[in-house]
Amino acid sequence: MVVGAVVALALAGGGTLYATKGGWLDDRSLASACDGLLDTSEVKELLGADRLRGEGTETARCTAVDPDDGKAALQVQISRGEAPRTVLGTMARANPHIGGASVTPAGAGRPVVLGAQPGTASGSVSCAKGDGGSVTVLMRASRKDAGKLLGEPEERARLARVLTSTLERAAERWGCEKPVESEGGKVGEVPANTSRALRQAGKATGTCAGIDSASYETPTDDAAPIEDCELAEPSGTRLFQLSAYYGPYVKAARQETIRGKQLLTDVGGGGGLWWTTADCPQGDVLYTVETVWDEEKNTFHPPSPKLQKDALKTFAERSAERHGCSTPEPLPTNDGTSRS
Repeated sequence: MVVGAVVALALAGGGTLYATKGGWLDDRSLASACDGLLDTSEVKELLGADRLRGEGTETARCTAVDPDDGKAALQVQISRGEAPRTVLGTMARANPHIGGASVTPAGAGRPVVLGAQPGTASGSVSCAKGDGGSVTVLMRASRKDAGKLLGEPEERARLARVLTSTLERAAERWGCEKPVESEGGKVGEVPANTSRALRQAGKATGTCAGIDSASYETPTDDAAPIEDCELAEPSGTRLFQLSAYYGPYVKAARQETIRGKQLLTDVGGGGGLWWTTADCPQGDVLYTVETVWDEEKNTFHPPSPKLQKDALKTFAERSAERHGCSTPEPLPTNDGTSRS
């Protein structure tokens, strides 16, 4: 009996030692994820997991993952200069011509947006020091309970906090412009995703404000690196997509979107697509308007040059003013294809 009790105690002690060692390994690996830049203070709550382990100690890419089944995971990319490859695709934002895929700002002057795909977000800050250029962070989160899509306000705010804190760490390491801090240095709430609420002409107050058309819009923020506005028929059918891309997201738009290769000049347009640019403190900016795909007719909605160009002028000028940029370049006066 005594021997059995000793053996049982030893086994129990070994189990405790194993659990403790496993927890220690988890904590150590998380602390070194992305070379220590990933803020993991709320990741377990974000993913709904009791245990997480860090994978990837290099700065550019890492993952916080549930070591038991791998269902819960936070994938992180951190880049200098250009944005991570497929940054728009990850956020379900690489096909603006399809419509219904707008990003939402994290708000409070933070250079962060929440993707159209729930559980995705990205943010960027400019860097005056060194030759590396801006710093951009991209995140994609998957919960352990896969049916929960991270679309609730509290979950969106938590993801915004994790990304903003990680961006702050990267900015501090490389001497970059630090994202704006709120009281306590944390994101409290994020603006609601209003991109599916139809507003009739004259009723828009966010990204579509001042445009004489029914629209779907999102809230505005002075630091949002991507902005979206969709123009629609009074019935709600989406017709045209307006977008603003700042900093490293300009190149991402030119590389990832279906019409991106046409957007290489400062200003131009025709055939349902028009664009312009401006000079901004944070670098490049690109403003676009394009026709949206009509699924019923299996083709693009027909262009409306005057409406599109008038809308783009208003959208671009208001966005540029919010971001402290110069007046956008004048759009072509002719309706045919033009680039300059």
